Amino acid sequence: MHMNSIRTAALSLLLSTAVLAQTQTQPQQAPQMPALRKVSLREALQLAAKQGPEAAAAKAQAAITEASVNKAWTAWQPDLTASGTYDHTNGTATFDLSPLGPVLHKLNPAVAANAFGNGPITIVGQNNYYGNVTLVQPLLSPQGVFGPGAASAASEAALRGADEAREQVLLGVSRAYFGLQGLRGLLEAAHEAEKEALRREEDAKARISAGTDVEIGLLRAQTETAQARSQIAALQGQLDSLLPLLEALTGEPIEPLPAGSAEELGAPAPESGQPWEAAFPVKAAAAAAQAAQKAGRIAAFSWLPTVSGIARENYNSNGGFSGKNWTYDLMINVSVPLYDRGSRYAQQHEDDARLQQAQAQLAATRARARATWLGARANLAAAQAVLEQSDAQAQLASRAQVQVEAAARAGVATSLDLSDADQKKFAAASAAAQARAALQIRRTEVAAAEGRLFELTR
Repeated sequence: MHMNSIRTAALSLLLSTAVLAQTQTQPQQAPQMPALRKVSLREALQLAAKQGPEAAAAKAQAAITEASVNKAWTAWQPDLTASGTYDHTNGTATFDLSPLGPVLHKLNPAVAANAFGNGPITIVGQNNYYGNVTLVQPLLSPQGVFGPGAASAASEAALRGADEAREQVLLGVSRAYFGLQGLRGLLEAAHEAEKEALRREEDAKARISAGTDVEIGLLRAQTETAQARSQIAALQGQLDSLLPLLEALTGEPIEPLPAGSAEELGAPAPESGQPWEAAFPVKAAAAAAQAAQKAGRIAAFSWLPTVSGIARENYNSNGGFSGKNWTYDLMINVSVPLYDRGSRYAQQHEDDARLQQAQAQLAATRARARATWLGARANLAAAQAVLEQSDAQAQLASRAQVQVEAAARAGVATSLDLSDADQKKFAAASAAAQARAALQIRRTEVAAAEGRLFELTR
């Protein structure tokens, strides 16, 4: 009974394998995708820095802060206003001193008879027109003295923050770029494994036809073919899902060059030069600390007087006692703050706290940048060692496969030995492709930790 069940299972497996062999005798063809433009890493970084949506958003945010510098300079710009009024009233006001003229002339002939006019003087008529033009020119103010410097420092901090965001975008582009190269290498290894498995199938069929082998060798080869095609499908799916990410970061449908292309990222700087100080997070934190320091000066010197010059031109439809419809005034206005309910001191304490916070963040950012750089250097050295070992293992696996094939032809190796050699060669080739991509990613991480990724776009 036990032998019958084994035979039944073996027969079912042979039938299913035969059907699979009829439908999968040729290498699996990946779906044809539209050809994408192949670019180098430098060009991909240039595209991301120039037209990438995320980099453009960071630039726009920095431009908003940069516009505040022009706003700060308005503290020195004049203020010009004009106003006009029409007034109709039923209560007119006049004042008549003309009768006094003749009286005083009789008492003192030196006084003209019309010294006080020839009729009533209109103070407020029934229809009145008023107008004035006022020009106020600031001459001195704490906001005007210290505001532009604080705004420039804040703009610089925003620009460095935008540089930091752009550097992270470029790092994401590099990771996606080399990740795609690694997937291409894995896909090539999987296609090679598929070809080997198909060749094993043909050899097994020939041996079965010659009566020198049994079906188990063919079953094993067909199983390996199915496994290789499954891996190809999975890798192709990962490749197709990563290409849109690269397009989203660069703003253009592109794909990387083959893995063998030279990508010069520069050698890491020595630790004695403190290369992490050039990283954009450190630059942004330093600019933020300087901006906080300059912003505190406004409250610290708010006791300074505010001085402004005022020029005003007035029009009154009623001449009044002066007999002039147009008059002007020139004034100097001085405002000295004596006590503003403690607002200045409260603002100064807040600015001091913000300065301490910015300085603490700068120290923390500098420490993190150093740790990131040291970690990137260590990861780079480890990735280099892993790649060397992976290449050596791939070479050994390839040589071992050749020797096993020779032994199989001599009749001293089985199909199981061939299958094991093929699997080891595929695993070694896949590990080498992954190690090669990982090494390039580690190099970009070192470049980002030293603030050099954007320099590659120039």
